[in-house]
Amino acid sequence: MGSRVAKDKISINYQSTLAFFDARGKQQFQNPLSATMYQDNQPELVAARDMAEKSVLTNTFDRLVPSRILDMGCGLGRWGWFFAGKNRDIAYLGIDFSANLIAQAQKIAAEKQFPDLNYQVMSVTAIEKEKLIVAAPYDLIIISGVLLYLNDEDCSCVLDTAAQLCAAGGQIYIREPLGMSERLTLNNYYSQELNADYSAIYRSREEMQGMIASSFGDKEYSLSQKDFLFPDALEKRKETRQFFYIINKKAV
Repeated sequence: MGSRVAKDKISINYQSTLAFFDARGKQQFQNPLSATMYQDNQPELVAARDMAEKSVLTNTFDRLVPSRILDMGCGLGRWGWFFAGKNRDIAYLGIDFSANLIAQAQKIAAEKQFPDLNYQVMSVTAIEKEKLIVAAPYDLIIISGVLLYLNDEDCSCVLDTAAQLCAAGGQIYIREPLGMSERLTLNNYYSQELNADYSAIYRSREEMQGMIASSFGDKEYSLSQKDFLFPDALEKRKETRQFFYIINKKAV
């Protein structure tokens, strides 16, 4: 039986999370992005959230379109289609630990006629730099809705890896649903909305800020922006809310 734990730190099991996403990767949805953005019965909300997030990120660029992009935990690879639609010459790599999601990402990219996008099965917690299809460093690293599925030590590992792989003058975008008042953990907790057991850690804003400061606290990096991602009309929950951070790496 699953649990819902406030404040206390408990670990979640990655095997159940992988099984959850592999199953989502096989399902058919009114909006394909529901596979990782949920709201299965509200495809219009999924589309609105997708557009709102892309608008926020593109408004932060120092350049028109980054040339080399790493999408850590890419799901269906929606950022790849988005950037390739702006510039087909980008070198984009999306990685995800779910083979089913990567297969869907490759299929959709082909359908959208973006055959040069790269997708690769690899866990964000165990990146093998020498095996990445698109080599580092990257002008933009995206970590969007990933850290909530990781235990604290692995969150720090992912952020440290992003710091190492980011190019001089590059940017790191982090987006996470955070607890509004305190940490909340769902551990194999049954979700009626998703019709499945679900595990996630909604950290407090203070916890997330501390992790970012730990990984990007030296003079090489600066936190240029942080804010709520969506207007109230696009949020559904009171306990959690989407928050984003933009981190810049100093140019040489």
